Amino acid sequence: MKYIVISDIHGGIYELNKVLEIYNKECCSKLLILGDLFNYGFSITRDEIVNRLNILKDNIIAVSGNCDNNINDILFDMPYINEINLNNKKIILTHGHLYNKDYLSKLDANIILTGHSHVANIEEINNKLFINPGSISKSRRGDNSFAIIYEEKVTIRNLDNEIIEEKNIQ
Repeated sequence: MKYIVISDIHGGIYELNKVLEIYNKECCSKLLILGDLFNYGFSITRDEIVNRLNILKDNIIAVSGNCDNNINDILFDMPYINEINLNNKKIILTHGHLYNKDYLSKLDANIILTGHSHVANIEEINNKLFINPGSISKSRRGDNSFAIIYEEKVTIRNLDNEIIEEKNIQ
């Protein structure tokens, strides 16, 4: 199983399409979205993004971000925190604007996924792997990016699908 993790789309339909091409090419089983599909208010790409994601609706697990609003209910129910399992590893998804690392590191989980900062990184805190895939459209440092979680490792990649960072999963 492979999961692609994205965050902070902010209306970037071009970037979303690039990631979805990689999703298909890599034969990923799930698309994990960590919030902020659009910017505050109306987005001219809203309908395109909704249509693209609705095609994959059954394979998407998502959480709401600080820029999301009830328009996202068109897509799917987006709680602020969600939990899934991959290969007996408990994974927590959240956008990152409501829960800090201290709070999240106390949760019963192996992997914590957060977005919000638009800065990609992988770090270990209290024997938990924290993964921020960065932003696919508005990176604040370096390349626009996303993550792929494999059973044995996680990679952060740019939109050309080149590995930026990689870490083994214990």
